[in-house]
Amino acid sequence: MYCGECGAKNKKDAEFCGECGAKLEHEKEEKNKKEEKKEDKKPMTKKNKIILLVVLILIVLLIIGYSFLNKKYSAEGVATDYLEALISNDADKIYDSLNIDSNNKFTSKETFKKMFEENYKTDIEVLNYTLTDIEYNDGNLSAEVEFKVIYKDSKEDSITINVVKDSKKKFLVFDSWYVSNGENALIVNDYTINVPKGAKVSVNDIELDNSYLNKDKSTDSKDVYVIDKIFRGTATIKTNIWGIETSKEVNVSSYNDNYTANIDTDTMPEETQNKIQEQVKTDINGIYKNIIDKKKWNDIKDSYAYNKVDLSNLEDEYNDLYEEVVEDDDKTLKKFDITDINISQLSIDEGRLKVRARVYFDYTIDYKNYKDEVKTTNSDSSAYITLVYDYFEENFKLYDVDNLVTYFSTR
Repeated sequence: MYCGECGAKNKKDAEFCGECGAKLEHEKEEKNKKEEKKEDKKPMTKKNKIILLVVLILIVLLIIGYSFLNKKYSAEGVATDYLEALISNDADKIYDSLNIDSNNKFTSKETFKKMFEENYKTDIEVLNYTLTDIEYNDGNLSAEVEFKVIYKDSKEDSITINVVKDSKKKFLVFDSWYVSNGENALIVNDYTINVPKGAKVSVNDIELDNSYLNKDKSTDSKDVYVIDKIFRGTATIKTNIWGIETSKEVNVSSYNDNYTANIDTDTMPEETQNKIQEQVKTDINGIYKNIIDKKKWNDIKDSYAYNKVDLSNLEDEYNDLYEEVVEDDDKTLKKFDITDINISQLSIDEGRLKVRARVYFDYTIDYKNYKDEVKTTNSDSSAYITLVYDYFEENFKLYDVDNLVTYFSTR
């Protein structure tokens, strides 16, 4: 530093000037330095003040948002949202609270909303509810959240909602919980449908393709389809079996987790029933026409042959009819015409269609009376006849027949 008297340069920490001995003035210098520093400071601009205020507001909002989302995605928050959704019949929120595979056609949100509307929507009014207890289990991986619910009629109820912590975080930060008892109450696993080989199947208008086909359970005569997850409740199952369409409503539940498709006149369109009736009429009339024409089996077997199938049962039935009717010296069948058919039972037996029908018919028969005179009788009657069909090249082929009419009254 420099001496104020003579101007000589001295050491920074010297008390007196080494040249003239004058006392050095340190305080004044330090004061000047402080004053210089003060003069260097500038007041905060308006722009900087605004920026600081915005930053502070954002920090506060982040804290509030974090607190809100942390509570919303907590076990308590998810259970509360689920309860409120149940109270308000909000199918969207109920679905979002559950851990359901939305990529599955049978458990999609659209399917759920339709199912909820038809099976679960209620008109019960709730006045209020309070959370009464929450118990964490499995090392805080699951929780039971209990609510006290007060209904409009002043009745009270206790509702427990089970929630499970997901392994994934929400937004990489928050714990993620979902309602577990909701899914267990709504989902049936591995719903199985058995149909004849090659039949087409749809459930709630969703066609089952080969991705649902279980090849290990399927056999030469049946196909087995398995739906890994499907909502409980009423489902409409439609089948197209050998061109015969049926539609049936079934109750899907843990106790009814499988369905075997069969043919039922109650679920069959009238057009389809008429088609089967016409087929039965054609085949029975054809058999009796051959009998009237006195044709033996060897004369007609080619007309019944298909796909090298063994028709020995049909052959035996025809030969018995031939023996009873054609070889009867006292009676001669002259006419046999079906007037009406009433199908009493349809079923699938060993991969074949089995039809039991009451057949109404007119007939004409010549017979010999006790005087050995030939007389003619025109009459009508009915009988239950069973026919068995194979479906081959989009046509029904007669495989077997039972209870053919062999007796014709002369009265």
